[in-house]
Amino acid sequence: MYRVLAIALAVVACAVPASRAAPQESQASICLMVESAAQANGLPLEFFARVIWQESRFDAGAVGPLTRSGKRAQGIAQFMPGTAAERRLLDPFDPVLALPKAAEFLRELRAAFGNLGLAAAAYNAGPRRVREWLAGTGGMPAETRRYVAAITGHDIEDWKDARDKDRDAKPANCQTLMALLERAPNAFVAALEQRVRQGAAHPWGVQLAAGFSRAKALSVYARAMKRLDKAMSGRDPVILRHLLRSRGTRPMYQVRVGADTRPEADRLCGRIRAAGGACMVLRNRHAAG
Repeated sequence: MYRVLAIALAVVACAVPASRAAPQESQASICLMVESAAQANGLPLEFFARVIWQESRFDAGAVGPLTRSGKRAQGIAQFMPGTAAERRLLDPFDPVLALPKAAEFLRELRAAFGNLGLAAAAYNAGPRRVREWLAGTGGMPAETRRYVAAITGHDIEDWKDARDKDRDAKPANCQTLMALLERAPNAFVAALEQRVRQGAAHPWGVQLAAGFSRAKALSVYARAMKRLDKAMSGRDPVILRHLLRSRGTRPMYQVRVGADTRPEADRLCGRIRAAGGACMVLRNRHAAG
């Protein structure tokens, strides 16, 4: 049976064992996962986070109301069953799989309609509804108008002939997303926190990248998620963020895949190299146990 790749991200301070990671660190790891999906698809983080917030309040088990077609939107990104099938999303209730697919879909909608506002409208109402509205042959639902305004801060008419404006771009930071998570803890947050602890607790790690560049770490993570699925055999890659006292307050980022033994890690690294990736085997200093 095909095992879907589950992606977890861990933000672990050097002085704190993985088994006792603070809640703030677990929430920061969720932020990194959302940021990775947004960055891999060229989306502003705040825009992507607001879309997901409007769709499900970060609830991985969310089910939408019954539509005229007799179907319901499903999961954290609220994919309709037909759209999920088109996007090759195997399980819309798995946020680790659904978030990258949602970001990918929004990227394509942005390219098709020219800006983020119309991309959000198409995500909510469907591309055909937006095309008809632009052509003057159809209306725009009030729900979608409110949706676009909540996400972008502009009425949908403001986006009709507009391109993305630099002045509307938000800095790439996690402050807004973290505030949302703190306001509404739910099963999605709890499940990801558990994945953080499990992913960081392996005694051995196969390291795919390391350095002080956050952007590079996120890029390697996204590439591993897309290209190294089979080589990793369903294991969870994690992003570790370490504060090195010898380097002051500058964090180091590491992308690793956990393993329970050295031979297991060696075999895993061998498969990754055979698939075109680069890696090295290291012991996880702060693994629990």
